[in-house]
Amino acid sequence: MQGYNNDYQKSRFGNQLQGSGFRNGGNSGPKQNADSKFDELHFEPDWISKEATPTLVEYAESAGEFMAKNGLTNSKIRSIYGEIKRIQMGVFEKEKSSFFLLRPKVAYALGRDEKNEGLKLFKKIFDKASEFVNDQKTYHNFCNLIEAILAYHKAYGGKD
Repeated sequence: MQGYNNDYQKSRFGNQLQGSGFRNGGNSGPKQNADSKFDELHFEPDWISKEATPTLVEYAESAGEFMAKNGLTNSKIRSIYGEIKRIQMGVFEKEKSSFFLLRPKVAYALGRDEKNEGLKLFKKIFDKASEFVNDQKTYHNFCNLIEAILAYHKAYGGKD
């Protein structure tokens, strides 16, 4: 998998990676916090209520990269993601209460690691996106957003 990441990054960023500190976060000044990153990203409710668009992919990439570089690890969100997938396998109407209980689960994870800017951004996006979930279709779209973010998180070096 390491070779894939390097090939992907070279094709996307050219040879700028050498010495840039890309994998290590670089040394480009003060880090952006989750609040300012969330404001910069511009969430679109239509991604949940209607369908994914190319801007969702751009959003997911930017968010996933920020999360990978700012302390979010797979282990911090593994149980949350597992529950998201479990609910997706069922019928949303029957799993609605489990979905509503995900929000406090995310809050609890952040409470255990309140300085984690990557996790803060995940919670902000989760909270915003979950507002628009009300049926099977919107839940499916919600899952697509979360999965895209976590895929880019991993592509940008998100660790276990």
